[in-house]
Amino acid sequence: MTNRIALITGGAGHIGQAVARKLASNKVDVVLLDKDREQAARACSSISEEYQVNADFIPCDLSSPDAFSQVFETVSQQFGRMDFLVNNAAFYDDTPGWGVPFEEEGYEAWEKVMKVNLLAPFFLAQSLSSLLRKSESGAIVNVSSIYGLVGPDHRIYEGLNMTNPAAYAASKGGLIQLSRWLSTVLAPDVRVNTVTPGGIERGQDEQFVSRYEYKTPLGRMATNEDIAGAVAFLLSNDAAYVTGQNLIVDGGWTAW
Repeated sequence: MTNRIALITGGAGHIGQAVARKLASNKVDVVLLDKDREQAARACSSISEEYQVNADFIPCDLSSPDAFSQVFETVSQQFGRMDFLVNNAAFYDDTPGWGVPFEEEGYEAWEKVMKVNLLAPFFLAQSLSSLLRKSESGAIVNVSSIYGLVGPDHRIYEGLNMTNPAAYAASKGGLIQLSRWLSTVLAPDVRVNTVTPGGIERGQDEQFVSRYEYKTPLGRMATNEDIAGAVAFLLSNDAAYVTGQNLIVDGGWTAW
């Protein structure tokens, strides 16, 4: 029996690789889409060797309007099918006006964030919809953020070299609503859901981690594997009657 195939954007990153490994452990072939060719190639080699599945990558810049038709053509020619789409890519770079205080946020940074975090998930879903509809288990999971649901508590950032850009929050809030919209348009052939992570522990400043954990009912930050498990569930047959939903994986951060 042929394995199902999942395309994961931002596949070379922390969450992307964790999702790929979780799906591969369930015998799903994975295709990583990322700008970082070297890291994506290493990840594919490791995943293929460890899980005995096909792991490939497609180099792609999701901020380019030409990317979506190119991805469709590559997927169609190389694989001939697509069962799952995980929109996980998020914008991070050194564009002026990004990762700065509110008063300094810039138009160019906002534009780039929206292209990668919000426009790309829509146009990838649009371009790949014909392939996803042909699958007997077609599903999309969009990866958002708790800051698409609630405003930031700026007290946890006080005195630290960390920011919480408005552009990021706006794009992730829009992504949650986009998932709901797509779930009605692509039904009944394709299910569309959101996974909304809380903060993920990645060696941040100890003071920040302590403040964050104090505000979290489960008393810790998330791991990449916490998020990967939620994505895998929503793509699985166990979630066959779940669409248009937002699974919040935040240790209870938004519960109070």
